[in-house]
Amino acid sequence: MDGNYKIFNDLNKIGSRSNKVLYVSLILTFVTTILNIFYTYKTNESAKNNFYLLDNGQKLAAVRIKDYKRAIDILCEGHIANFHELFFALEPDLRHIKRNIEDKALYMADHSVQRLYNRLIDQNYYEDIAKSGYSIEIEKDSIFVDYSEYPFLFRFVGKQRILKSGNVEYRNMITKGYLVETNSTPNNLNGLKIIKFDVLNNQDL
Repeated sequence: MDGNYKIFNDLNKIGSRSNKVLYVSLILTFVTTILNIFYTYKTNESAKNNFYLLDNGQKLAAVRIKDYKRAIDILCEGHIANFHELFFALEPDLRHIKRNIEDKALYMADHSVQRLYNRLIDQNYYEDIAKSGYSIEIEKDSIFVDYSEYPFLFRFVGKQRILKSGNVEYRNMITKGYLVETNSTPNNLNGLKIIKFDVLNNQDL
């Protein structure tokens, strides 16, 4: 009988140990799950605050921004500035001009920009630049975006810096248009589009 009790007690001890191991395993699993959920949440929150700066349509770096309004400002103003750089900053190379405008800038805007591009082609504007050998740079002074009404009205104020045989000339570059949301694509990473674009002032200074 004593032997039977001993076996019974040993079984109870084994069962008790097994229960403790099970409890510890459950606790560890629960804690691990909570930590994984917390890590995933923090990672997602961090990703939401990352915005990418673009240069000539190329992604440069992620910038952490917690202020949503400031993030929208950077996104919209960056799209407008990048478009003007691609469309109006020109080198005396027709292939370079075509690549920047047709492969990049036109994807950032609607048919209003396409019409402007066609008109400049008809006027031999780009051929004249290529033959003359001068280059044009864009200098931004300010970008204003009105977020009070959608689509967002914007105004770009700046200058074209024209380099001709060592001489520098300046020309006004004041434009306006509207910003609308669109699907993000490899050709338009920002998911924004310029519509109803118009050049208000492009006179020599």
